[in-house]
Amino acid sequence: MEKTKVIFIGAGGHAKVLASILEVTASELVAVFDLDKTKESFYGVKNEGDYSTNAHPEAKLLIAIGDNTTRKKISRSISHEFAQAIHPSAKIDRLVQLGQGVQVMPSVVINRATKIGHHCIVNSNATVEHDCQIDDFVHIAPGVIICGGVTVGEETLVGANATVLPNCVIGKNVIIGAGTVVTKNIPDNTLVMGVPGKIISNE
Repeated sequence: MEKTKVIFIGAGGHAKVLASILEVTASELVAVFDLDKTKESFYGVKNEGDYSTNAHPEAKLLIAIGDNTTRKKISRSISHEFAQAIHPSAKIDRLVQLGQGVQVMPSVVINRATKIGHHCIVNSNATVEHDCQIDDFVHIAPGVIICGGVTVGEETLVGANATVLPNCVIGKNVIIGAGTVVTKNIPDNTLVMGVPGKIISNE
């Protein structure tokens, strides 16, 4: 079977994890674009510097950057078709909807009737239960548990090992600190930390 050709924007730590997913799927990394000129190559693949809309037209693209705002900004200038990266160990129900550019890391569980938006990252060992709505450019960090019926707004970061209890609505551009337990709805543009989670600041 012919491998899907993939290019990355970004050659940092998050890109390394995505590269490891490509190695165990039917995909091949053919180029990276990263403005850091000290990174001449990435696992033997040439760093071509600034993104070019004309380069490798046969390839699909992943924005291999963990920061939500940066992924959103870059996505507006892309002409390539977007790829998905899904580790074979992830357990994803057949009725889950996955957007373009989605990245699902090892040992993730995503259960029935959940929708994951465009360019989301669901990181290692995270669980997203049934009937959740995860909007675009969200990053769900390692070890997170999101219970059933939860909504997470665009560009929100759910920090490592955080737990969100059932039916909570989390706004846009929220940061949920590592280990936080969210027990109630959270408005836009807030930082939430603690057990139970409390609003620490509003932007």
